[in-house]
Amino acid sequence: MLPTLESDVTMTDLFAGAGGSSTGAGQVPGVKVKVAANHWDVAIDIHAANHQSTDHAIVDLHQERPSFFPSTTILWASPECTKWSQANGSKLPDIEEGLFEDPLSDEAKTRSRLLMFDVLRFIEHHRYRLVVVENVVDIAINAKYRTAWTVWRQELRALGYKFRVVSLNAMHAQKFGAPAPQSRDRIYVVVALSS
Repeated sequence: MLPTLESDVTMTDLFAGAGGSSTGAGQVPGVKVKVAANHWDVAIDIHAANHQSTDHAIVDLHQERPSFFPSTTILWASPECTKWSQANGSKLPDIEEGLFEDPLSDEAKTRSRLLMFDVLRFIEHHRYRLVVVENVVDIAINAKYRTAWTVWRQELRALGYKFRVVSLNAMHAQKFGAPAPQSRDRIYVVVALSS
């Protein structure tokens, strides 16, 4: 069972983009987005304009130490997903047993895929009570990513977390208003500290 959220719950939004996740989280009573981070200054400028009480960081989350960020109750992480999905438009090489060594891909593709593992670094350091990781469905169902997906889930369990993987199409997410004007399948890994 997920923990009951009391009032004044704080959230970190990693790979925040222009702020869609923060906007959604801010609509939940008692949730305050404390910090948002992204590597792209334009996205953070837009996020800051729409979330003025949130602290913002323009950083490369693959390089940044988790200790740079304050601890919060919740982590929302939406690591870059185009290199995992068909949206990339090119044939994707396999990630083999080495996981961190993929000689068939260029550095940018490998780095993009490793962002999911950077989420684990933040979880380990901050020990968030609740975590939501958003990504493309391909990461969980594409056979070529089976090893990476298995290792990622094993590491999450080793950190003392339990989780559930939920799949949702963006056009059906309409609790607080109109649905998204697109059809995009996503997975959400909903994570909580084991009791």
